[in-house]
Amino acid sequence: MKRKLIFLFILLLIVSSYLKFSYASEIGKVYIETNKEIIEKGEEIEITVNLKDAKTTAFSFSLYFDDTKLEYISNLENTNVIGNRIIFVWHDVSGGSGAKDGELAKFKFRAKENGTADFTIEGEFFYNIGSLIESNFEAKQIQIGKEESILNMQLQEELGTDFTSSNAELKSLRLDIEGITPNFEKDIYEYYLTIPNNIRDIEVLATCENPNANVEIGGNTDLKEGLNVINIIVTSEDKTAQKTYTIQVTKTANLELANNNLEILAIENTLLYPPFDMANTNYKAEISSKLDRINILAIPQNESGVVKINGNSNLKQGNNLITIVVTAPNRF
Repeated sequence: MKRKLIFLFILLLIVSSYLKFSYASEIGKVYIETNKEIIEKGEEIEITVNLKDAKTTAFSFSLYFDDTKLEYISNLENTNVIGNRIIFVWHDVSGGSGAKDGELAKFKFRAKENGTADFTIEGEFFYNIGSLIESNFEAKQIQIGKEESILNMQLQEELGTDFTSSNAELKSLRLDIEGITPNFEKDIYEYYLTIPNNIRDIEVLATCENPNANVEIGGNTDLKEGLNVINIIVTSEDKTAQKTYTIQVTKTANLELANNNLEILAIENTLLYPPFDMANTNYKAEISSKLDRINILAIPQNESGVVKINGNSNLKQGNNLITIVVTAPNRF
């Protein structure tokens, strides 16, 4: 059985002269302002990041937003977006005469769901080469939709259901045997399982976020030796959307020969997020824009397994997708 691990690497412009710094007595407040406190679904809002009580000649900050309720629609230079995190980097090219305070950057979002949405920020701010500003960070919360709509959303979240007619996502996925990897996430569509020869059928319990959506499960009975594929097809209530979750099941008399897990996964001079766990198949990392390739160490638990790495060279600034495919010794 082949198992695919997905990595998203973000190339960030790192200004080396600011990597060595000393703490200073200067203190600044970094806070967020909005042009509106309450907006409606579909409406746009501007978020401004500001610095008070200090001036900065270089900074790098991360602005976090609720991507379940907001869509980021700006296209600013010096930014990278990783999920719900916007990374913004700036430095004064004039040698200090262009030091900034007040408004540092402005971002635009569009509301896509009702409820309350939070913005938080963290980062490092310098007032000259090697001198770090001690920064206090303040968050911001906005309201999307009317109070009645928000209460309905909160009730829906407590119930754990989403009655949107076009929703074709699973809420949960359970089997009557243990060992499925990775742990279930509604936006992960491929899973893996190894079973002994004495198991003939697997009971699959798949619950939709919208209870009115339709679920079809196939391939979970009369399992044969070798590779079996269980398909879980979710069709939205209005039949406009369909998503397929798959479980690749390897049935074998020798479980060790079906082992396609990694023992070690590491990147030269780079940290993985989250830290490596053989049950996890999705990772992210950030590297310098000066690198156009990275060295990856991937060692299978079974030394007879085969590892193939794709996409770790000719890296471009921005998002780069790297896949690591691990094939078990039995090649199923």
